[in-house]
Amino acid sequence: MLQHWIWLTTRRGIGTRGCAALLRLFGSAERIFEMKEAEYLSTEGFERRWLESLLDKSLDDAEKILVQCDEKRISLLTYCDEHYPDRLKNIADPPALLYYKGTLPEFDQEAAIAIVGSRRCSPYGLLHAKQFSKLIANSGGIVVSGGARGIDTMALRGALDSAMPVVCVLGCGLDVVYPAENRFLFRDIEMHGCMISELPPGTPPEARNFPPRNRIISGLSLGVLVVEAPEHSGALITADFALEQGRDVFSIPANIGVKSCAGSNRLLREGAIMVDSGWDVLQQYTYLFPDKLNDGRLAETARKIFQTRYHMALPVYSPMPMIGSDDKKSVDNPPVKNYSDEKEKSCAYTADETAVQSVMEAEPIHCDQIVAKCGLPASRVMAALTMLQIKKRVEKLPGNYYQQKF
Repeated sequence: MLQHWIWLTTRRGIGTRGCAALLRLFGSAERIFEMKEAEYLSTEGFERRWLESLLDKSLDDAEKILVQCDEKRISLLTYCDEHYPDRLKNIADPPALLYYKGTLPEFDQEAAIAIVGSRRCSPYGLLHAKQFSKLIANSGGIVVSGGARGIDTMALRGALDSAMPVVCVLGCGLDVVYPAENRFLFRDIEMHGCMISELPPGTPPEARNFPPRNRIISGLSLGVLVVEAPEHSGALITADFALEQGRDVFSIPANIGVKSCAGSNRLLREGAIMVDSGWDVLQQYTYLFPDKLNDGRLAETARKIFQTRYHMALPVYSPMPMIGSDDKKSVDNPPVKNYSDEKEKSCAYTADETAVQSVMEAEPIHCDQIVAKCGLPASRVMAALTMLQIKKRVEKLPGNYYQQKF
């Protein structure tokens, strides 16, 4: 039961590595909860320092956390769940329990790329964080990052405009907004991907929480792109985790002599893969996902990715036929169709598109308000909004606001 998993992960003095070791020894949280003192002590590999905490069998705190999750629409994924990513399960200390909001991607079937960097970064770093993340997402990759200021925030913003989901891993409870200015960004990610944490609701953003968080960012990903990082940066901790987990590490060449770039430039000297664009990163994995990854700078790529994600095709617009060509008689020319009839046909609306238009007005409206008013799943609303933009019926504004065009 979920209460047992919450109980296990909130035991004092055990930690993430201890939980992982216990699960390898005993298989599940339920089994660990049911065991007696003698069983613990008779098991080879069990550490006596865990005993006192495990003998406390009270589920009161776990029940309270479970109620909080229900009230705050937070879902839980256990280590033994069939949807738990194998990619994450195979690291040295996988989280026993994940809390998440939104829709969890099938990470093992996706080219997830972590993008990390410094909070205090240069305009150069911010620019490339956004450009790289946008191209990775437009090429079929899933961008994974933390929610910190600077590089993380810009990477998440750059990926949000694509058809691909975006993933943010926090070092605090999912009900704690940190940093506060990212409140609307996190809401957009929840609508268009998911927010993840291994910490229960109410956990504050303490400094000790972030290094363990970084192992999840790299563990969910095929590779880690360090955009810009000084020495002793948290981004370099993520890169170290990536190397331990057998992931690729990428970096962008930056200005020499600039403190905020010293760490990422060192990674290049030590063998990180130097890349010039987001597609340089994803090209490393086309052999794994030949049908999912395409250069996002090509016009046809958006059509393929959209169809893969939403199981529907973008409309194909053909040029109007030439009428009255000099080398043909007028009788050979195809009949001219009324333009208004053609326009009406090309702008036919699906049921979802009609539902979305019905709740929109002249004033801008946020996408989560559209979802709430429509009563449709968020993925279908986002697909309908994308189609309506293509049909020139809806305009997207900054901050994930939309406005109907008349």
